[in-house]
Amino acid sequence: MAMFNPPHPGGLITEYIEDNNVGLRVLAKELGVSASALSKVASGKASVSPEMAVRLEAGLGIAARLWLSMQAACDLHKARETTDVSGVNLHPGMNAASEVNRAAK
Repeated sequence: MAMFNPPHPGGLITEYIEDNNVGLRVLAKELGVSASALSKVASGKASVSPEMAVRLEAGLGIAARLWLSMQAACDLHKARETTDVSGVNLHPGMNAASEVNRAAK
């Protein structure tokens, strides 16, 4: 079964720049970040930090939570693709705790 590959949030920045005909340097200046930092995020080479998310929220009107949620989904997808967990066994106590939590709901 193929897993959904969540997009990097930088794609939204690129779309905004293209749709609103604004330069990356201009947007970076308005956000109070370097053009280099914004370019790295927009190209997917850097993650959206909480600070960047707050700046993007203030400048683009897209909630900081959304930026961070998109980044987390992207990071988690990459980790699941690249992390070998074949030697990791579920701790027996975790199964019991899960049953208690389910029973309480």
